[in-house]
Amino acid sequence: MQVFKVMGALALVAGLSAPALAVDTSVVGVWQPDNKESDYQATLCGDDQQRLCLQLVALRAGADKPKNRPYLGKNIVDGAKPKGDKSWQGQLNLFGQTADATFTLKGPDVLEMSGCAYLVVCKTIKLNRIK
Repeated sequence: MQVFKVMGALALVAGLSAPALAVDTSVVGVWQPDNKESDYQATLCGDDQQRLCLQLVALRAGADKPKNRPYLGKNIVDGAKPKGDKSWQGQLNLFGQTADATFTLKGPDVLEMSGCAYLVVCKTIKLNRIK
């Protein structure tokens, strides 16, 4: 009987704490590539608040160059359209390069950007949530 009381208490505690353990799977936040040379603020934008906008908010180390500074504070993605669950497709304009890109939320703390410029130069970059 004592075992059932303990199991019941654990189930109750687990049930009460479940909302605190909920994971935010929104793309909204601040993201950073593995090299930590830049930060990007992601927001949902557009009339329906379903499009993805990504603004360059910080430059560091190798990325902090005079040629990159004009992009600071600017949207590098402006209104990428929803492509499915946690995925958007649009144009990426970064450091003078433009690419067709897909942005996919791979988990609560990983945003993947996959893009191709000139249909031949393709790259995937993983961004990590920092805020």
